Formats: sequence, structure tokens, C-alpha cells
Amino acid sequence: MSITGKYLKVLSLFLTLSMGTAQQDADVLRTHYFDGANYQRKFSNPKMTTTLEKGGKGSFVSKIFMEAIYVYKDIISPQDLNVCSFHPSCSEYAFLCLKHQSFPEALLNAGDRLLRCYEANAEYYSRDSLYRLSLDYPDTTR
Repeated sequence: MSITGKYLKVLSLFLTLSMGTAQQDADVLRTHYFDGANYQRKFSNPKMTTTLEKGGKGSFVSKIFMEAIYVYKDIISPQDLNVCSFHPSCSEYAFLCLKHQSFPEALLNAGDRLLRCYEANAEYYSRDSLYRLSLDYPDTTR
């Protein structure tokens, strides 16, 4: 057996053990942080305009990105100004895309939405009379 073969075996063993440990860590984080009552009580962001409900179908990668959006909406977003010109906001749009579309399609749609998020294109969208925001909803029929 060559040295390269030995390194590949050691690397594959290391990756296998790492993935098993990472899954256990992710389960612990989810049960003690994201699914906990304290987190649910704390998650009352006033910038949230739609209900972001976890669950349903979706790939593992999509669910990781959905959790990242939860963390963003809870920790980072309250420190930003309310500058999104759309309803639902861009992060909520991305969450809904991840929930109802395939991961590559959701990633492309969320990126497209971020590129369109500026006030100058408001003339192309209908406006919400209460918040004066452009209305743009993702395709959630799938």
C-alpha cells in the first residue's frame, strides 16, 4: 500500500468520525437552543413581518440556511436600520424560498431578490398601503 493510500484511509476515517460528532453537536444545539422555550420566548423581533415556521420538507443544507436566517433575524437584524424596501423582507423571502423550493432554486431566487432590493425599483411593484413597501412574494406552491 502506498503512502497516499494510507493518507486517504486516515482522512476518510477522520471525516467519518467528524461527521458523526458534528451531527451529535447539531442535535444538542437544536434541542437546547433553537427548540428551547427560552429561544422561542426571546424570538420576538419587531422587524419580523411574516411567521417563519420551521419544519416541513427540505434538504439538510436548506435547514441549516433556515437556522442561519433565524439567528440573523434574532441577533443581527434588530441592530440594523429598517431598510428593506419589500414585504416580506429579503431574509423572510429567502426563508420561504428555502422552505418551498429546491436548494439551488431557492439560492438563486434569494440572490435575485437581494439584487432587486433598493427603493428605485418601487415603480415596478404594487405597494402595501400601511407600510408603504413593495409587495413581492416567492413561489410557495411547491
